[in-house]
Amino acid sequence: MGVLGGLLMAVLLFGALLGAALGWVSALRLREVAARLARLEAEIDRLRPAGGGDSEASGTRAAPAPAPGGQAPRQSDGATAADAAAAASSAPRASRRGWSGPARHAAGQVLAGIRDHWMVWLGGLSIGLAGIFLVRHSIEQGWLGPAARVLLGIVTGVVLHALAEWLRRRTQRHYDAVAALAGGASLTLYAAVLAALHLYQLWPAAVIFLLLALISLGTMLLALRHGPVLAILGILGAYAVPALLGGAADQLATVLAYSLTVALAAFLLMRYVYRPWLWWGTVAGALFWWWIALEAGAQTEPWLGLYLAILAWGMLALRSGNYRLNRPVADATPPVGWRDWLRGDGSAQAQLLKALLMLIVAQAYAISLDPLWSLGPLVWLPLPALILIASRYNEALRAFPWVALIATAAGLVASAVTWQPFGPWLGSLRPVAAEDLRVALVSLALLGLLFSAGGAWHLHARRDSALAASLAFMAPPLVLALAYVLAPDALQEWMLSAASLAVGLALGGFAAARLRAGQADAVAFWQIASAHLAYSLAVVIGLEQVTLTLALAVQVLSLTWLVQRFAVPQLGWLVKLVLMVVVVRLTLNPWLLEYGPATSWTLATYGGSLLVVWLASRLVPAQEGLRPWLQVGAVHLLLLLLHVLVRFQLHDGNVFAPAYGFTEAALNTPLWASFALLYFWRSRLGSELPELHRVLAQILMLLAVGNYLALVTVMNPLWDAASAAVIAHTPILNLLLLAYGLPVLLWALASRYYEPDLRPFFALLAGIGLWLFVSLEIRHLWHGQMDLAAPVRAGELYSYSAVWLLMAVGTMVLGILRGRSALYRGGLALLLLVILKIFFVDMAGLTGLLRAVSFMGLGLSLLGLAFLHQYLGRRRATGDRVPHEAPP
Repeated sequence: MGVLGGLLMAVLLFGALLGAALGWVSALRLREVAARLARLEAEIDRLRPAGGGDSEASGTRAAPAPAPGGQAPRQSDGATAADAAAAASSAPRASRRGWSGPARHAAGQVLAGIRDHWMVWLGGLSIGLAGIFLVRHSIEQGWLGPAARVLLGIVTGVVLHALAEWLRRRTQRHYDAVAALAGGASLTLYAAVLAALHLYQLWPAAVIFLLLALISLGTMLLALRHGPVLAILGILGAYAVPALLGGAADQLATVLAYSLTVALAAFLLMRYVYRPWLWWGTVAGALFWWWIALEAGAQTEPWLGLYLAILAWGMLALRSGNYRLNRPVADATPPVGWRDWLRGDGSAQAQLLKALLMLIVAQAYAISLDPLWSLGPLVWLPLPALILIASRYNEALRAFPWVALIATAAGLVASAVTWQPFGPWLGSLRPVAAEDLRVALVSLALLGLLFSAGGAWHLHARRDSALAASLAFMAPPLVLALAYVLAPDALQEWMLSAASLAVGLALGGFAAARLRAGQADAVAFWQIASAHLAYSLAVVIGLEQVTLTLALAVQVLSLTWLVQRFAVPQLGWLVKLVLMVVVVRLTLNPWLLEYGPATSWTLATYGGSLLVVWLASRLVPAQEGLRPWLQVGAVHLLLLLLHVLVRFQLHDGNVFAPAYGFTEAALNTPLWASFALLYFWRSRLGSELPELHRVLAQILMLLAVGNYLALVTVMNPLWDAASAAVIAHTPILNLLLLAYGLPVLLWALASRYYEPDLRPFFALLAGIGLWLFVSLEIRHLWHGQMDLAAPVRAGELYSYSAVWLLMAVGTMVLGILRGRSALYRGGLALLLLVILKIFFVDMAGLTGLLRAVSFMGLGLSLLGLAFLHQYLGRRRATGDRVPHEAPP
């Protein structure tokens, strides 16, 4: 039964092929007849005299219907110009073979292809799937032996290819349906050969992949004849063969090799014809199977990096024929921003750069999942090595070594992070396991050696290349930093610190020799920057947190001296970077790191950093653009030093004590507000950094106002016992003057000399603050302490009214004299408050003569104030400067 079933299947298969061939021959014959009829009608129209009444009708009647799938009849080589015009008019949306022509947008091209060729592609894909499913069905039914099954599939594919070639030669022109038939034949051959290894192990792997390479090469050659349809069905469709055949996870190494073979064949095909959809389809298919292998596990891990490197080589070498990657390639793209670069200009070079970037990111992602230390140091080095070689001669790839280094470093750091979404820092670093420490150190050393040697090789060819110099000199300290982060237990800290310091000294020696030779160029800059980075790493590893910042701040002085001594370009930006690190670190120290009890070294760090930055600002001439930066840094460090001194005194030397009380808040408000006014004043003096001064002024003023509001509300001594306890019994000269009196003066200054839009706010804040300060002092005068629960005495009650009345009168008079209506309205509001208090509070318990005298005094005061308002108003010559409110 098995043999009879197999013979029956073979007969049915060849019958179907014969029927399909005869059907195609008939369809092609009919299309030839339709095309010939169209040419005859066009010739009749051309020979008919002009003005014939039925010419248009006959032309319309003679137009043949297009073939199924949107295919219009094509012309023979002997067609005349009139024939071509007639055929073009009779076939809207005619499909052309077109290996060349104007490039269309990728999405529009795909939609147009689907619209014009959907039946052709579906037919070719169906033939390919038929071959694959025939092989699979014969396997499931057991009709034929393994060798016969594979042989049947190969014979089917060869017969289909022969039929497609016969049809192409028979018709003497291109038809997309014939190309689709050839694509289905290639899919059938792929499936049959892969089944021989994947399912039956009939032949050695070397033979299988040789056959796959021959099929890919043959498909590529035939695609030159049949056009893009064969390319997309034969090359991209080949990626689906392993999924359709199925298999176990331990066979993925074979699938990787197969996928790589298909991709390389596609890249070689694109040497002769390039289509964006073909390019990205190839890249997507290759990365898809790489991702499957990555997720599968141990069987394919040793080959993941090598797979990406070979894929990158195929992208760079096969399309251009630059197999050794040593042919110089100029950068044909103008320099643009990264957004424009990502959008791309549609050129083949832009697509190549994006694809290489995808490979680099894919490798970084794989490293972040597992660096695979147990497999040795060479797993992830092939792709960076290939990029270093290619970028040596390709100008468009000059930045890619840095991209590869940064991506690799990011992947390694991410692999050591244990994510904690609800923790304070969202994650923590997990060092390399003890059994992998040696391999990790060797791997990092090889990584640094690779990039440093590659950068030096590039620099040898391009003597003034800043990118090459930065890679050559920055790679060693960066790798040392990775070793410190990933494997801190591999070496003792003093050994790693000494190694970093030795690297810094070596790089500094190179920089000194270059500067003495008079070469103050970009290479010298990167040597200096690398030396200082290595020095910074050495002090980070070797010194305690308290003294670390001072050691970093010393670099500001050394770099500033180099700026003045040698005209090294861009070295000023390095000074600014180090200065920013020092200032940010000293500003955010209590919140960034955890410290033990502080010592006098804390004051030395802040004071020493201030001294270093101030000395650096004195080294720079006044006309230099670097000096304002150093001056701003020095002023900010002075503010930090004063703040630290306050905390040092208040918390018994523990600068970073987790406490914040009334006394410290009372000191901080005038300190921050004063420096805010100073920064704003400097921004108005025409300084070179007005925006920076203004931003710092806004930040400090916001802190000052927020701190003051906290003193008024949360820390108010009227209801906060801790705040009331630190206020002395001495009248006037106590902490109330510092916490509530001195800010009033600063708010008044801000109402005159700060942001114009905020001046009314600060004027209001000054008025309310003065009223609050006076009221608190009256309370303190009568009780000697601040306690809201203490009863209000009669004399205290009248003191509030008298003082508030004097304040209201004085404010209104000042508003009249200065012509400031807002000031006048503020005094009037306070006067109304005093009147209400007198009527409903002060006189509530009075009777008899005291009540009459009190009302008499209040009435005389109000009449005197009204008279004064009218008198001063008439004395003013201009009414526009006098408030027009009616007298009370």
